[in-house]
Amino acid sequence: MMKNKSTLAKLLAEEDVFVIHKQMETAYFDVKKRELGLPIWKDEEMTKDIYDLMVCHEIGHALWTPLDMLEKAANRKINHSFVNIIEDVRIEKFVKNKYPGALAVFNRGYGDLIKKDFFGTKDKDVNSLSLIDRINVFFKGNSTITFSDEEKVWVDRAAKTKTPDDVLDLAEELYAWMEDEDGEDQRIVGPNGESGESDESDESGDSGDSGKSDESGDSGESDEGKNDDENADDSDSNMVSSDNPDCNTDDGGADADALKGSDEGGKNSSGTGSVPEVTTDSAFGKSMDELRDKIATDRIYAKIPKVDLNKIVISPKILMEEFVSHYFDEKKRGNDIYWNKTLEAVKTLKDDSKKTVSYMVKEFEMKKSADAYSRAAVSKTGSLDMSKIHTYKYNEDLFKKVTTLPGATNHGMVLVLDWSGSMHSNLLGTLTQMFNLIWFCRRIKIPFEVFAFSDAYNRKSGSYRYGRGIDEKCFKAGDLVLDDFKLLNFFSSKMTISEEMSMMHTLWMYAARHGAYSNYEKNGHPYLAPRNLNLGGTPLNDAIVAMMELVPKFKKETGVQKVNIIFLTDGASNNMQGIYDYSFDQKENTHTKIISSYNKFRTKLVLTDPVMNKTYEVNPRGLTNDLLRILKNRIREMNIVGFFIAGDGRNGKVKKNTLYSLLPNDTYEMIMEKIKFLNKNNYLALDKLGYDEYYILPGGDSLKVENETLDDKLIGASKAKLKSAFGKMSKGKISSRQLLNKFVKLVA
Repeated sequence: MMKNKSTLAKLLAEEDVFVIHKQMETAYFDVKKRELGLPIWKDEEMTKDIYDLMVCHEIGHALWTPLDMLEKAANRKINHSFVNIIEDVRIEKFVKNKYPGALAVFNRGYGDLIKKDFFGTKDKDVNSLSLIDRINVFFKGNSTITFSDEEKVWVDRAAKTKTPDDVLDLAEELYAWMEDEDGEDQRIVGPNGESGESDESDESGDSGDSGKSDESGDSGESDEGKNDDENADDSDSNMVSSDNPDCNTDDGGADADALKGSDEGGKNSSGTGSVPEVTTDSAFGKSMDELRDKIATDRIYAKIPKVDLNKIVISPKILMEEFVSHYFDEKKRGNDIYWNKTLEAVKTLKDDSKKTVSYMVKEFEMKKSADAYSRAAVSKTGSLDMSKIHTYKYNEDLFKKVTTLPGATNHGMVLVLDWSGSMHSNLLGTLTQMFNLIWFCRRIKIPFEVFAFSDAYNRKSGSYRYGRGIDEKCFKAGDLVLDDFKLLNFFSSKMTISEEMSMMHTLWMYAARHGAYSNYEKNGHPYLAPRNLNLGGTPLNDAIVAMMELVPKFKKETGVQKVNIIFLTDGASNNMQGIYDYSFDQKENTHTKIISSYNKFRTKLVLTDPVMNKTYEVNPRGLTNDLLRILKNRIREMNIVGFFIAGDGRNGKVKKNTLYSLLPNDTYEMIMEKIKFLNKNNYLALDKLGYDEYYILPGGDSLKVENETLDDKLIGASKAKLKSAFGKMSKGKISSRQLLNKFVKLVA
């Protein structure tokens, strides 16, 4: 019931209003956060119509109830219930005038509340209630209420209130009138002075023109009452402000319904007479309190932030200028042996991979053609086939036919690479796999982009990732805080072949520093790397959020129908820093921008995607999977594939504990079965972790690709032995290229 309802609030407030539900007694509206807070209600009791009514009602308070109204009422010692009832009449009238569709919402919602006896009127003669109670129930939609001529004056004044001061003045005067000991018994209400208790024959409840309600229950709609648009539209002047320290909740927000109080007594200037009875307002407050789900887990709310790609993405051009020029600087290069050896390694890898990549391109084209023909449709053209006309005596099918092949889906690829410190031992093998995938995309002309997420780019020496302060430019209360990370756009299908080779050589020189070329005398001493190329942390979650903006941009620019996003990582994401928030200092009457935690004990994290206007209950400790789900829901026609390089060390074996962390519900026998499969096939496929496909890969030497030819020992061997050896060699070349192998299956 509470999910995906903020659209109603946004439409009504005509602003970016965010609806949340928390463990609290009353609603509030925080103008700084644009946040409408509502209690957590019991789903089984909260109907759709009641919920919509509550949102419309609180939006009315948000737009037209100023916070100093509560302070003024307290200073003047005006009864809370009187002020609350009359203020509800005023703001609900404004809501109905400004948003005509709200009329039906109020009618249905209050109808449900009356059926559930929220006003305590069940089995009672409502005409026997005090005047203030009858005014309350009358404007809540009960048109059977009757008023005396003298009382109709008060009803009309309530209907015509325009300003908060009008409400306060009327509440004070009405309370004094009802308290006056010289006044008549307020339960004698008939138009001719007869008692409402004994007037059982008056079923129509017609009280005259001035007190009769229309279908909305909104009485007294004279020309003055209808022309409230300038008040209704003047939301800025009467907007609830969270700067008033007297009206802030514990959450730092403004209490938009703070007028609801339990003080039944109040005080007027005379101080004489009996205390007027107000039962419907207190009954409503008690019913609303019972409607609250007091044992529900509290919630923390956050929104997916809008990402400025211009500030996050470092283009290939900038990276080429920075990294390639660094390595071309002879003063930094030192001995040319390292340069030559690494360049030779990349060229050799490309040359050795040409035949395998070409073979996989051919396999891809064959699979694509076979799939297209399997879905081909044969139809008649309506034209005679003259080659069959002579068979007209025994053949009924004399028309030409045409075979229609369905249009192949246009694919694109976005690869997101983990550029964290733990990748160092597997970096060279990872680049080998990635280069083969890039060469394949080049051959079949698939648009592609390759990004590495890094929080080390432009990091000041010695700085700590969590040490930075509030980013004023990005601050928006309620948004998830993104790390100070960058997406390094290493490769693009828009690059030239020479630029691509230069970037491959640059990355290879950097990766080879980590132990692959330890024989310095033979291979040369590794060059000093550019500082911005250094490995850092793992802002994977931040990168997923960035993909929500980047992938639609990629689809629009390339015109592809389906995007395949590949995340290549070796571990879990860093925790995100928190949520942009405000802290209110009541003594100083100031708001301070802060970052609050979303991972608090006994709370749920509710994450909203403002683009799709969808709300998700997510696991703060497993946020990656939920962010992938949100990414999938935001972008149509997309595959999300994950490769997790789980093995470490030279042999790259995957440990049991790694699989236990991914599959905590699996038994020992199930884990060992998966380990056995992984060791045999060099991969393990999972489908439970937010990805469409998720592959666990070993590390170390297992990431290397096979390019060996037939052994010379096979010279003179039998045809059967040669055939078997050739088959194993071909299979090994394909299966060792895990990224490319799995990608071909996706796009074929």
